[in-house]
Amino acid sequence: MNINMNRCQDCGNIHPRQPCAAQPVKFIWPNEGKEVLLFGSWNLFQVGTKLIGNKCTLNLAVGQYEYKFLVDNQWRYLQNQEIVHDNHGSYNNMIQVLPKRAYQIFESNAKPLIRLFEVADEVIGSWDNWSQPIKLQKRYNQFKLCDEYYTYIDLQEGRYEFIFKRGSQYFHDSCQPTIENSFGKKNNIMVVLINKTESQELDFNNVYWTKHDLLYHTFDHIYGHTMTSIGNSFYIFGGAPSRNEMYKLTFGDHQLNLEETEGEIPRPRAYHNALAYGDKILFFGGVDEHNILNDHFVYVTSAKTWYLAKTDKKWTERERASLTFYAQEELVILFGGYYLSPDLEVELIYNDVYYMNIQNMQWVKLNINNQPQPRYGHTAIQVNEKMYIFCGKNQDEYFNDIWMLNFENVQWQQIQTQGVAPEPRYGHTTNLIKSKICIFGGRNSKSNRLNDLHLFDFITNTWITPTQYGQMPSPRYFHAADIYNGEQLWILGGNIGLKRNEHFYIMNFGKQEEQTQVQQQIQQQQQQQQQNQ
Repeated sequence: MNINMNRCQDCGNIHPRQPCAAQPVKFIWPNEGKEVLLFGSWNLFQVGTKLIGNKCTLNLAVGQYEYKFLVDNQWRYLQNQEIVHDNHGSYNNMIQVLPKRAYQIFESNAKPLIRLFEVADEVIGSWDNWSQPIKLQKRYNQFKLCDEYYTYIDLQEGRYEFIFKRGSQYFHDSCQPTIENSFGKKNNIMVVLINKTESQELDFNNVYWTKHDLLYHTFDHIYGHTMTSIGNSFYIFGGAPSRNEMYKLTFGDHQLNLEETEGEIPRPRAYHNALAYGDKILFFGGVDEHNILNDHFVYVTSAKTWYLAKTDKKWTERERASLTFYAQEELVILFGGYYLSPDLEVELIYNDVYYMNIQNMQWVKLNINNQPQPRYGHTAIQVNEKMYIFCGKNQDEYFNDIWMLNFENVQWQQIQTQGVAPEPRYGHTTNLIKSKICIFGGRNSKSNRLNDLHLFDFITNTWITPTQYGQMPSPRYFHAADIYNGEQLWILGGNIGLKRNEHFYIMNFGKQEEQTQVQQQIQQQQQQQQQNQ
């Protein structure tokens, strides 16, 4: 049974008449340089991309590319990477961009999963030089509604090829990424990346805020919007009061520009959800001035084009729900939310779970026992096969609990934590930074806006309350936040009263030696101020 027919061979999704989602690729210049630009064959070396902190991420289609760096106006290349001759007596670096489905990211204590949705007995691969077949187990996949044949293998970071065996026959899975082998046939290919969740260079007990001006555009007042990171930009959409413009905030120059978009543009909305995949962003629901919206729009960032995604509606109308992406099964997960009828007679708060296949946009309700209390204005984070939800409220109660939904056994579990938990709240943001889940701001049960910061270590189930330095954001709720380069938290907008939103804020853990320098500078500034007084 081939349940993956008509998939794109590059990204694995079904997107008829739409360009393929590109693969995010990170480039790093590890040496010194005041100004570093990246040039590549993806745009004929015509336009450079400025590196921030010696790093940048580009969305590239599957293929082979040449690239080099312009470091302080001198052309440079990486000598420890694959190189080819250029046309000027020097070298370019070479990179092969594989389909994004070939990359699998795991925690350091997890084992990569290899599976097949048709009958197979064994798998054999390059991890042991093709010497020992591994037996496959069989189980029923309740999301795909069919049997799968699988095994977990303890692998180091690297690139691996493998094939399956049924009886005496060897074959590859045509629905997974492939590469031609020396026999003129195909092997499946997988790149294993280990998420190095604990970095000794980062000090999670101290964070440093900086305030930055928005260049070219500002917002009179914006909250309930979304901010989604793709490549070298954040895409900011919607928000109250009554917005449906798409803005792009670029990392390097901090310019906020209004995008000129095409296609079927969504109506104005706030309190919607947004998920990035490849070079696309899926927007779900929200509210306008009169109605709850339950539509699905996709924005293709590379083409600046909108289209309405057709789905089968299986849920009841709601707003301020949470939306996450379970990558292993390619599912969008919806939890909770709030409903108020137009006549104000019916008020409902939910704690149910729905999932939607990102390939065919089909929603299914997931029946689970021992659910969290109904809530809205909460947040959710997907960490591999686990979804964590934080805080939120219902009619009479504000929450500061943590629940985890494990999709391997499809069971809810309330997490018992250590450390000082944040006070109950809703309208906050939650983002994943390495092995920490970062919660900022929100509104508490006394209707006070908040600007506190808390980190939850999901490996040890421990709360950390770091000391905050620098120019902290003012208290706010229903703001937007996302992560840049895996370590920086960017915050924009939010309900901050009647003040204009002319700035955005960056939170950086930094390296310990850099943090010591910053602390010394702060102390010197404080001492200077005291002397001047």
